[in-house]
Amino acid sequence: MPDCLVERHGPVMLITFNRPERMNAMGGTLLPEFLAALTEARRDDRVRAVVVTGAGRAWCAGADLQAMGSSGAPEHERRFNAVDDIGEVGRIVLAIDSCDKPLIAAVNGVAVGGGFGLCSAFDLRIASEEARFGTIFIKRALAPDCGLSYYLPRLVGPERAAELFYSGRMVDAREALELGIVSRVVPHDQLLETALATAREYAAQPPAALTYTRRAIRRSLSSTLPDQLAFEWAQQKACLQGPEFREGVQAFLEKREPDYAKF
Repeated sequence: MPDCLVERHGPVMLITFNRPERMNAMGGTLLPEFLAALTEARRDDRVRAVVVTGAGRAWCAGADLQAMGSSGAPEHERRFNAVDDIGEVGRIVLAIDSCDKPLIAAVNGVAVGGGFGLCSAFDLRIASEEARFGTIFIKRALAPDCGLSYYLPRLVGPERAAELFYSGRMVDAREALELGIVSRVVPHDQLLETALATAREYAAQPPAALTYTRRAIRRSLSSTLPDQLAFEWAQQKACLQGPEFREGVQAFLEKREPDYAKF
């Protein structure tokens, strides 16, 4: 059985972390299979949005500590990770960042450590009432990874991020909503359909404009205002010259809904 299950729901790709007996910890083949699914999603024009959830009680419980050796990595990965600047989990975070399609985390349960880091890199997180989040690195004598030290201060502010990192405490779904970690909290049995419905809504948008918008948001995290303005204008010129814009204008003039499914 794969450690990542991939399903197609029309224009939406659903990825399910499938190690429920290990609370979907990042061991086995979960990470390479997840990377392969993200690569497929980015390259396939039929995929216009992605939802990621977890099987069982967890979204992702971070590193699989039972599978790690004394060096902190499986034997066959030690040399590779020792000379790699960002490590395997770093490459996953970069793949999330460069996916070019909206990515929604449907957080069904625990998302801690590296799992919290991965979902913090998504465009938005929709949480079940049973979801819980925790940095927990400090509890294992570790520093943050999986991009969490980059994204969490941007989600909640540096002071609140510091408190969460230094304490390692758990945050329930309601507090996560108050802090800005998640965009919505829904009943557990409505989580997946809510996430898929949201993804379908985004998937119906003009695809090139959607990609340009996502790139602009991502770039803004580390851009200066003049650079961002130049980036926006370059993308806007591409949109103005494209068929999606012509369809949008024509639909407005004809008083109908635009049809972007053909692009």
